[in-house]
Amino acid sequence: MLFIRVRKTDFMKLLKTERTQCMAFWTVYIALACGCQYFFGDFPSSFFAFPVNIAVMLLWLAVLWVLFKEKRDSAVSSVLLSFHTTVILLSAFLAACLVQGFSSVKLTGTWWFTAIVFALLSHLFMVIIRGSIRPRPFRARFLLNHAGLFLALAGGLFGSPDTQRWRTIVKLAEPVTEAVDTDGNLIRMPYRLQLTGFCVDSYRDGRPGNYEVTLTADDGTDIVLKVNHPYCLSWKDDLYLAGIKDVTDSGYGPVAGSCIVEIVRQPWKYAQMAGILMLAAGAALLFIQGPAGRPRRRTDDAVQVMKEV
Repeated sequence: MLFIRVRKTDFMKLLKTERTQCMAFWTVYIALACGCQYFFGDFPSSFFAFPVNIAVMLLWLAVLWVLFKEKRDSAVSSVLLSFHTTVILLSAFLAACLVQGFSSVKLTGTWWFTAIVFALLSHLFMVIIRGSIRPRPFRARFLLNHAGLFLALAGGLFGSPDTQRWRTIVKLAEPVTEAVDTDGNLIRMPYRLQLTGFCVDSYRDGRPGNYEVTLTADDGTDIVLKVNHPYCLSWKDDLYLAGIKDVTDSGYGPVAGSCIVEIVRQPWKYAQMAGILMLAAGAALLFIQGPAGRPRRRTDDAVQVMKEV
């Protein structure tokens, strides 16, 4: 019994040391990110637009792969593969998401939020490599959940520099070819839009309810837009109805003279959608198969010690 007690004490000391190392490593890491935020302002995401983001991502994944294969026993690998890292990074990420969701503070463009997501992706990739080569129950479920989360987060992090938003006022009189970006700069759109139809559903008291507009693109395609119902104009561009203007009463009902359209360009949205679908499939397998459970450990040393006692 004394032998078992000694081994348990040594194991707790080792666990405490690993936890302390992880806490120290990630505290310094996030402190450096906060220092960059203080001295340099928000993270320069526009610098990492395509093709820089692709090159950085491939180089980063190659470094992690070499780190896992060649430097598995290094301190950095131990920290990235530690369970304590999972707890620390997930807690920091969820806390940041809660602050972002329940306040007007914008965190997604800061150095420290970018650093947390980058560290979480590095941790996920290392765990995926280890889990793919190690014998384990329910391997498909493990890969779906972890790879799905990786794709969803990576699509958001590396795709944010390529995400663009423009707004334009589309009129009945003539087609428009220009829009304004989030910085107020005037840009020329790759297509023309013109308002050709307007419909409104009113409540019983006469107040307008749901708006619907019909636009015509330069190729003659009719585009029907509703509030919260985007139209996929191309594989990377979506149109949103942001509002209507110059509403007049024609005697047969309200008529809009123009509408505000938002164009959102997201080339990485399919990577995020694939990640979300993989997470849903992994959750379904978890519901069907149930938890993996832990096998009972029964070593020869423990049996021999119990016999001697």
